Amino acid sequence: MALSATVHRIRPEAAEEVAEVLGEGPADLGGLSGTGLFVQEDTVVRVFHHGEGDGGAVELIGREDEKRLAPYLREGGAPVPMVRVQSRFIEDRPAGLAALRYKVKPGYEKEIGEVFAQVQAEARPTLRGDKGQETGVIIGVGLFVKDDNMIRVVMFDGELDDVARYMSKRGGRPEMEKKLAPYMAETRHVETPEQFLEQFKANTMRCAHRSRRAEP
Repeated sequence: MALSATVHRIRPEAAEEVAEVLGEGPADLGGLSGTGLFVQEDTVVRVFHHGEGDGGAVELIGREDEKRLAPYLREGGAPVPMVRVQSRFIEDRPAGLAALRYKVKPGYEKEIGEVFAQVQAEARPTLRGDKGQETGVIIGVGLFVKDDNMIRVVMFDGELDDVARYMSKRGGRPEMEKKLAPYMAETRHVETPEQFLEQFKANTMRCAHRSRRAEP
């Protein structure tokens, strides 16, 4: 399985209307496992969960999105495939989906990918509540970069607050933040877990729609 993403530039004042226009999602998933539509300010991101051979279905939905979004797009805002620099699945099953948006300096896809490639992956990233109780697990992650946008996609079984808590306490996070700093185009105050949680909320895109293929 894999994750893919496209990004659209819209007029910022049209964000609410765009969420309504695309709120029903694609009429036909075309064999994809699912999609998610996320909106923040002047950016719309469509995330696809699919098999490695389903590129045609991804392109079809992208073209449908472009037609429906045409009245709201900024000049040059047609859907553009994002560069996938990371995609990892721990399990293949239905899961929650979240997208976090970060502003980066254009042209550093390779360097950003190398930073994340150095992070030691856990075999089973377990989510825990505020009292330490197990509440779920991260199912998969994807990282995408295009121009000045970096999108972090997380598939999870549990609560988004627990995903944020897991990431805030992740071993090696401070070192990773230092390595990412030269490529960021936004100021991030994430020295403590509490600061990280606030930044996590600010970077989380609003989910306007989610479609999943019906289980057989």
